[in-house]
Amino acid sequence: MKSVVLVALAASASTLALSSAAMAQVDSPSGRLSAPVSVDGFQPTTQGAPEPVTQRRKGDANPAPAVDPWNTPAQPAGIALGNATVFYPGVTAGAYYDDNVFATNSNRRSDWVAFVRPEAALRWAGERATVVAQGYIEDRQHRTYITENQVNGGAALNSLWMPDNDTQVIGRFRYTRAHEDRGSGESELFNGTATPTPTEPIAYDTFQAAGALNRRFGRFWSSTGVANLWVHYQDPLLTDGTISSQEYRNGEIGAVTQRFGYVVAPLTSVFVEWTGNRRDFNTNALNDFDSRGYRAVGGILLEDGPSARVKGEVYAGYMRQEYAGFGFEDISTYTYGGALAFALAPNWTATVLGSREAKESALMNVITATQGVSVIESTAAARLDWRFHPQWLVGGGVSYVEDDFRLGNRVDRSISPLASLKYFINPFVTAGVDYRRVNFGSSGTGVLDYYRNVVMFSINARL
Repeated sequence: MKSVVLVALAASASTLALSSAAMAQVDSPSGRLSAPVSVDGFQPTTQGAPEPVTQRRKGDANPAPAVDPWNTPAQPAGIALGNATVFYPGVTAGAYYDDNVFATNSNRRSDWVAFVRPEAALRWAGERATVVAQGYIEDRQHRTYITENQVNGGAALNSLWMPDNDTQVIGRFRYTRAHEDRGSGESELFNGTATPTPTEPIAYDTFQAAGALNRRFGRFWSSTGVANLWVHYQDPLLTDGTISSQEYRNGEIGAVTQRFGYVVAPLTSVFVEWTGNRRDFNTNALNDFDSRGYRAVGGILLEDGPSARVKGEVYAGYMRQEYAGFGFEDISTYTYGGALAFALAPNWTATVLGSREAKESALMNVITATQGVSVIESTAAARLDWRFHPQWLVGGGVSYVEDDFRLGNRVDRSISPLASLKYFINPFVTAGVDYRRVNFGSSGTGVLDYYRNVVMFSINARL
């Protein structure tokens, strides 16, 4: 599960605020690395000057932030530093109660956690270009279990240049320092009776660079993108005194995408896309987690606009991933993905999203000290929000994650219902209460189920 703190912070932050859920490529509740996004933010029917570059949540299996994406009452105005530059400061603070801090089946331990998260963005907008720099730092302090204390942070630079009305050049750079949640990612492999656990959450650093060239030719358009993600995990100390090497997760993931589309109606396009990826990790020939793969899909793109009632994209098709390591099973199967936001009525919005991707895991290394395994990860999520008063917003939803390990006869499943209540005190301050429950189960031998409830109280202020 992505941290409940980060989900709620993103819910109350401004559209220019930086959320680690949006930045990090560990963007699924399992925590396993997804390929970086290489085509981002293209609206083929947009005319004239570029729109502001904002963070997307593509691929994030947590439901979208609990705000009305068309008419949020608390949009930040920022501080003008000149005719073209605006500074957006903000801070979020609060506390949450976690009734299963270590994601265990028995001997459940609860704790209160206080957090503070200052953040800022700087936006410059010229006649045909926009540049946004963003950054945040987050401190979490546990009242009892201080081994779980964390300091996280990130920075990003996004740029959009339109040399003419039919061309867009997009650039993106992101750095994130974060920690893997207990019970997520490869930490799931320690959730059993036969293995020791890390003495503290596993920290990691990621850096991503990406660029895209988008062109329009009448009703036809194309988008070409490249992206690369570098990642490094710390080696955690386990409760039995040994060190668990995370070398198999250190390395890089690259992606190249070619998309061709055709505008069939205002703000509506159909497209076909081919994406190739390479996953290179710092492992040796006897323990090789590297792979190469591609995805070929077709889909529909619905753009944002004044009259838009639905925005986002969906696609489906075929994926193949070929693994270098002995014992890995190559993957050849269907794939799907996308995210859609609906304006159902003036006070009702809904969001649905999902994905199916090929990944890898050290499952067999932990259990039998042999090679790792390939994984198919499927996600789905839905959320509904109702603004029953101009200053009040209530929302609810559910997310589902399934990790199908292709060896070891293990399938992990997590289902997470959630609810939230937001109060927009004034255009600058938002208060909120958020609840999430995680139910984890597995068919793996000796893997113990667990559940977890988290309730968070937060307040966000921004200019």
